[in-house]
Amino acid sequence: MKKSLVLKCIIFVIIGILVAYPILRVFGVSNEYSEHAEMMINGYYESKEDSADVVIVGNSHVYRYFQCAFAWKECGLAANSWSTSDLPFGAIRNVVIEALKTQSPKVVIIDATVFANKKDVTNNKIYLLTQNMHISKNYFEMIENYCDYSNVKWTDKLQYYFPVIQFHDRWNDISIDDFEQTMPSYLNSCYQEKFLTSVYAGEEHVYTDMTDPIAPQSERALKDMLEWCKQQDDVEFLFYVAPVLEREERQGRFNLTCDIIEENGFKVINFNEKEWYEPLDLDDSTDYQDINHTNIKGSYKFTKYFANYLMEEYDIPDRRNEEDYASWNEASDKYYDIVGDYIK
Repeated sequence: MKKSLVLKCIIFVIIGILVAYPILRVFGVSNEYSEHAEMMINGYYESKEDSADVVIVGNSHVYRYFQCAFAWKECGLAANSWSTSDLPFGAIRNVVIEALKTQSPKVVIIDATVFANKKDVTNNKIYLLTQNMHISKNYFEMIENYCDYSNVKWTDKLQYYFPVIQFHDRWNDISIDDFEQTMPSYLNSCYQEKFLTSVYAGEEHVYTDMTDPIAPQSERALKDMLEWCKQQDDVEFLFYVAPVLEREERQGRFNLTCDIIEENGFKVINFNEKEWYEPLDLDDSTDYQDINHTNIKGSYKFTKYFANYLMEEYDIPDRRNEEDYASWNEASDKYYDIVGDYIK
């Protein structure tokens, strides 16, 4: 009798957790980064399955550089992106796995800067993923992998499974806005205010051949990612480093990251190298939001160049006149209504 009662209690608790779990995720941080991540991830899930020829995954070096609406409108490239601010290196493999659940692209493009870290620090922006990804086996494996690479042990892991532990002080701030998406998705393209209006003109782009070490766990995560990529037979992988105005030390970490990728047999494009940077025609005085990101003008130039390259290199068709992609035209038109005046 006692065993039966205990079993019923355990089952009751498990069911309660499963029912409450989606609600508990509301306790995550609410800010400009979380609103953008919500738009990006929900926009990805809402896209028609198997519609993207290209999928791009990474951190802000994706969404501050490559706009799928530009790629579509200017080139006819059907691309989709999944990117969040400071995406943790320990989580990106599971993000790629998640992205491939609903899309079957010809090529997956991975932002190599995710791994080019000076130090292995616990990246709390994992909450941008845990608040928005669909709950599945891959979701929980992502948390475990993140904790492994970030050296998070035992009970400290619970804060990532149950964000209410970490953000419980938000109880008094919860409002209806926390249950509604605040930013619509226009082909997962960025239109945050600073991205549209900021101009940074304090640095010039530099070329360097120097290399600088990346942090041990970041390197382990990169090599594990590459080994996983080698096991995937039905998709091609391309890595890239976005063009920045960063100091030589960080550029050195980018260079070493690229060396590791090439040594493992994968192609990587470092847009900071002269042969790749010059064709972009970026203006250091007008096309950057800060030393680490382009603004809308720079993004427009980068996207057009990269999209045209991808279509030619991987023999990807222009789908703008295909009936199945009518919604892409509508979404890109709405995006241009927002950003058009900023790119003229």
